Amino acid sequence: MRSGRGFLNDMLPVPDCAAQVTQPALVIASRTDRSVPFAHAESLAAAMSRVELVASQAGSHLIWFGPDYPAIAAKIERFLAAD
Repeated sequence: MRSGRGFLNDMLPVPDCAAQVTQPALVIASRTDRSVPFAHAESLAAAMSRVELVASQAGSHLIWFGPDYPAIAAKIERFLAAD
């Protein structure tokens, strides 16, 4: 909240440019996140051409506290190591 302009930018509407992303992407979200609806992740993934959507079992936005985080962390490592 004290980040100044960066936080204010998060509050402004921006054009959707997800369809322009051509690099592989990994979208990770929780269906029980009360901060960001899972539908946002689904919409983002649907707009991109080279994307993998991963549903975390975390009970909130903090995926690293979810019971499946070790598997997600391994997926992230594989994604980052891929050509």
